[in-house]
Amino acid sequence: MDKKPNRHVIIGISVIIGICLICCIGIGIAILNAPSLLQKSLEQSTLEVGSAAPDFELTALDGQTVRLSQFKGQPVLLSFGATWCPSCCAEAPLLQEVHENHPELIVLLVNMEESRQEVQEFADAVGITHPILLDRKGRVSEQYRIYAIPTSFFIDAGGIIQAMMIEEATPESLAEKFPLIGIAP
Repeated sequence: MDKKPNRHVIIGISVIIGICLICCIGIGIAILNAPSLLQKSLEQSTLEVGSAAPDFELTALDGQTVRLSQFKGQPVLLSFGATWCPSCCAEAPLLQEVHENHPELIVLLVNMEESRQEVQEFADAVGITHPILLDRKGRVSEQYRIYAIPTSFFIDAGGIIQAMMIEEATPESLAEKFPLIGIAP
């Protein structure tokens, strides 16, 4: 009996190999484009530039009740983060410096779902004097559609979001965004 492969078997195997190669190429392209697709997806999941910043009320680390609307008439830098986030920790001293150098700007940090003690220890270690708001149940983070941290919103004196950033703030990125809310870099 002849053990030569059947012509139909060879064609079938060739088709399967071709399909596998096409799939591998598609997966490779997807992996190469993943960072830009992720950034685009995250940007689309957050609030829109040009929309009104949703009002909220949270308790600050010092026990005071803070509403975003109480700062209407002043520009606000609203940043979402957590003490376990390396990029959030890295930008914290910069945000404190901004608070000290720009008294006309309200700097609010919304801490996401951590205990008062954890946040207080971090604030003391870094020397933060601007308000840190405790979003213990994550409601404000959900309202602002926060899916990655740090995320910052640049809100003008009229309460309109003029810019947002889904990344660690740098002096250069802040200098680029500040004029949009009436702050000289």
